[in-house]
Amino acid sequence: MPGLVGFSKKHMDGIKAKSVLQKMQNLITHYNFYAKDDLFYDDFISATRVHTNIIQKQPQPYCENGVYVWLDGEFYNKGELKAKYGITADTDPELLAGLYNRDNKFSFLKSIDGLYSIVLYDLIRKKLFLITDRYGLRHLYFMVKDNAIVWGSEVKVMLAFPNFHPIINKQSVEQFFGIGYLLENNTWFENVELVPSGTVLSWDLINNKMSNYRYWWWDEIKPITGKLNETEIVSELGRIFDDAVKRRCRKEERVGLMLSGGLDSRAILSAMPVTEYPTHAVTFGQKGCDDVKIAAMAAHIKGAHHHVYELTQANWLQPRINGVWLTDGQMDLMHMHGIEGLNSTKDLFDVNLNGFAGDLILGGSYLKRTAYFDSEINESQAVETMDCERKAVNNLEIYRGLRKTDYYFIQNRVRRFTSGGPKYLLSLIEDRKPFFDNKLIELAYSLPDSYRFNSYIYKEMLLRQYPGFYKNIPWQRTGMPIGLSNFSSFLVSFNKKTIRRLSAIGLQSNSRNNYTDYPKWIREEPAKSFFQQILSSLEALYRKYIPYEQVISDLNDHFGGKDRSVNLCRYLTFEIWLQQVIKGDHRD
Repeated sequence: MPGLVGFSKKHMDGIKAKSVLQKMQNLITHYNFYAKDDLFYDDFISATRVHTNIIQKQPQPYCENGVYVWLDGEFYNKGELKAKYGITADTDPELLAGLYNRDNKFSFLKSIDGLYSIVLYDLIRKKLFLITDRYGLRHLYFMVKDNAIVWGSEVKVMLAFPNFHPIINKQSVEQFFGIGYLLENNTWFENVELVPSGTVLSWDLINNKMSNYRYWWWDEIKPITGKLNETEIVSELGRIFDDAVKRRCRKEERVGLMLSGGLDSRAILSAMPVTEYPTHAVTFGQKGCDDVKIAAMAAHIKGAHHHVYELTQANWLQPRINGVWLTDGQMDLMHMHGIEGLNSTKDLFDVNLNGFAGDLILGGSYLKRTAYFDSEINESQAVETMDCERKAVNNLEIYRGLRKTDYYFIQNRVRRFTSGGPKYLLSLIEDRKPFFDNKLIELAYSLPDSYRFNSYIYKEMLLRQYPGFYKNIPWQRTGMPIGLSNFSSFLVSFNKKTIRRLSAIGLQSNSRNNYTDYPKWIREEPAKSFFQQILSSLEALYRKYIPYEQVISDLNDHFGGKDRSVNLCRYLTFEIWLQQVIKGDHRD
């Protein structure tokens, strides 16, 4: 995603600093329509921004009383903040500068409801601050190199910094091939990290020293005590969710959504206000799959324009090659669902409302499983992934306010894996996540686990708040409306799992329930030749990090009828990323 880049430059002259900053800016300028802010540089820092010109359109930095602000992302409760702190401001950067000038200890950050990363430069105090939102979902990376701190919204900007030579982090290699994503703040590069969530990272520009502290953490959410009134909780949950969606819809914007057959995106569609601009919903998947059918029902009730982008063996792979570059190689090819139709989606709307992690926050999905099973993963691979994730949970040393499993899924699975999808979305359109609303999360996580277990309170809220969208329309996961008995849903869900297991052991089914069929598509052209040519090459760069024999064995197994699609997609992702970084093949 485009965003912020820069570095401190105590020992770099202005001409060289300008050249380096320009290269960094160019590395995250993925399309010609991007807007580029002017290059800012003085005796202490060089900084700039690249953006899609959808939000925060005003040039940055915003400057007030020696305080300079670059902001990627946005605040959703600006009116509340202005009223609470008595500040007049037209833009988010202006509001932030005003808040900081009143309180340079950043106590106000707890009150901000938004997803953002911020670079704040205090010229008077000679301090630089890198700041992330509560949940760390607007990623900002940094490294310390030659007594300078370097930052960027994408890892690849580090390639432009003098004397930086990318060294692959072996721990990241183990994590990626064990569970499919990187943990905590790791990146592919040694000594390059993700700024932790809910954190202010401070850099002393005189002494070149770094410190950081967390301004918010999950232990600040206190459990509700006393007798609970379920009816009131359902009502309040519905009210807060409805408000969260509406605050992320603005009359002057073209707001739409990617609509699946699940509960989360449908909930957002249900809550979207009616505006002068028509609502457009985009669904991707195989022809005739459950997601397309169910999404069409929901769109019809809303009166939304429903667009289907069909995924096929012919069109799924090519766009994902550049997707590896857009996501810094941290999102494997298999999970870049919908990137194929992203250019067409941009023609329909500029802002996507994302059902991101709704099943986790309100549905309590982590409460009923120790690993997250994707529909494309067969049983044996799912068990392998589950074991790796269980080990990762058990190895956690630092967690507070949440149980280990809760912490793991929010801090790692969601923040480091699920967020990969929004990253490639953000390369073309803006992406908002109503389920990551402060008030909604605070209420959800203050409830006893029993309320969220098996989506209990979530289903009650949906049926009460939006009955027309849930009473008779089935849920993709079970094939049944959520109002039916748990036993009926279990029978349908069991049947679908049985079909997948039969397919995994070689017995084919004519079912078109799933929106993809990666095992089959990899065995067909054009993917077949591409996988074989790249992965079997004796010049492949991955051979330095993972055994060549292991990759060839998985290739032969897959084309011999076994399902090794998960492993093959990870190998190919890693190889493409290495070629993009080491060889400089930055494009298709």
